[in-house]
Amino acid sequence: MDGRMCSRPTCRNYADRTLTYDYDDRMMAIGPLLDARQEGGYDLCDVHAARIQPPAGWTIVQHRAEA
Repeated sequence: MDGRMCSRPTCRNYADRTLTYDYDDRMMAIGPLLDARQEGGYDLCDVHAARIQPPAGWTIVQHRAEA
């Protein structure tokens, strides 16, 4: 396989999703894996993306790929 690996230490799964932060709005966004790495973004496997919890006072937005 030719994909990127999950950003979580010791994880050996391929990344399926990208996590980004908006510090001004105190929001996290998880969406489909971007074509290229984004500065400040984290590539995550589906397992780790599902486990992400926002800090207190933050919101999280999940963007799903269109079927």
